[in-house]
Amino acid sequence: MKKYLLIALLVVLSFGIAGCSKKNQVVCTQTETQNGITIKGEVIVDFDKDDKLTDATAVYDVSDKTTAEQYCSFMKLMEDAAKGVKVDCSGTKITINGFAQVDSEEDEEKIVGMSKTDFIEKMKAEDMTCK
Repeated sequence: MKKYLLIALLVVLSFGIAGCSKKNQVVCTQTETQNGITIKGEVIVDFDKDDKLTDATAVYDVSDKTTAEQYCSFMKLMEDAAKGVKVDCSGTKITINGFAQVDSEEDEEKIVGMSKTDFIEKMKAEDMTCK
């Protein structure tokens, strides 16, 4: 359980896996399975015309409802910790909007303003797949 929470926090703070789309976005995904419970994460990150990170949304789908509820409770703590962060939970799906405002404890920086290249490298370092 602690590993799932740590993974979720790292994904949220580090922004998972990245890929590009028509808008200036990067989409990151990762799937983790432990003790028969699978967590699929997707992070959608928006960049401005200068390729600087402006916003991010993460969506997690947890295969176990009890684990999803625990995850949700944990993630809701971010709403109090960072202005502009909103966590919505629906069944086994957890959506976190605005988490680009959360400070990274690891390197004490906000990801807002991070370059697209730096963001993708950071995600790859977290063993995430970037497209």
